[in-house]
Amino acid sequence: MTEESSNLFQDDNAEFEEIFETDIVGQMNKEDQQALKKKIFGNIKTGIQKHEKRKINRRRILSYTKIAASILVILAINGGLWTTLKLEKHTYQTGSNETLKIELPDGSTALLNSNSSLTYTYNMAFGFDRKVELIGEAYFEIAKDAESKRFVINEGDVMEVEVYGTEFNFKNQHPIHKLTLIEGSVKLGYQSEQGNTNRMVVPGETIKLDVKNHQLEAKTVADPIKLLAWQDRKLRMQNESLEEVLSIITELYDLELGDHTPPTNYQLISGSLPLTDNPNEVIENIEVLFDTKIHLEQNSIRVQ
Repeated sequence: MTEESSNLFQDDNAEFEEIFETDIVGQMNKEDQQALKKKIFGNIKTGIQKHEKRKINRRRILSYTKIAASILVILAINGGLWTTLKLEKHTYQTGSNETLKIELPDGSTALLNSNSSLTYTYNMAFGFDRKVELIGEAYFEIAKDAESKRFVINEGDVMEVEVYGTEFNFKNQHPIHKLTLIEGSVKLGYQSEQGNTNRMVVPGETIKLDVKNHQLEAKTVADPIKLLAWQDRKLRMQNESLEEVLSIITELYDLELGDHTPPTNYQLISGSLPLTDNPNEVIENIEVLFDTKIHLEQNSIRVQ
């Protein structure tokens, strides 16, 4: 019994003692008085016990309510935290003869060539970590980061690209791993015979990795913009010779030009050459334009 209930019982006891001293109760015999007194105090005690039980139940309900509320708060916090920390994976893909421009969360853009895919992750807490995975080919315009945070393509792969703000074309389509830098500077990471190696690339350079020999093949292109002709699906020609056109086509389709140099007695051509995913179709159009015969065998072009 609580102190409050004990005091209540004592007050009631004193009050009933006064009642039992009245004339009405005094006229009753002792046994009846005792029976009445016992019954009255029994009812008082039962009432106090019920009162105590209700108070205990109220305390339990209040306690359970607080616990339930705490659990709901924790679940809400954890749910929000999970949502905040959860990584969202974004993947973009292109089909045959299809290109796709992708706006990345940091303001950078990537234009995917056909039959290519690009993947990156993002979460609400930390945002975009400026890392992407590329399979196929894409042209990147990398936004400069206020904190000079690097942008990485294919981290830890056979050819890794690290930049801070620049424009370049990158192809990662095994066994072809090639980069052409248009503007800015790029650091390539690759596996050489000496192990992990880095190389800086300058504008106008085309760098190709020979995965068998772990060697980089570098060359400077007179007009690297023409190597981006796949973006418009056409090669624009302005008084171009057969040799010049074939040099671009071999780069676009990763082909090789035969040992001999194409004849120079062909007329110069201006106009647009349609580009598709099938190099045979492109070569057939070149044959018509220059009125010649060109053979493509095992990735090697030979002009008759």
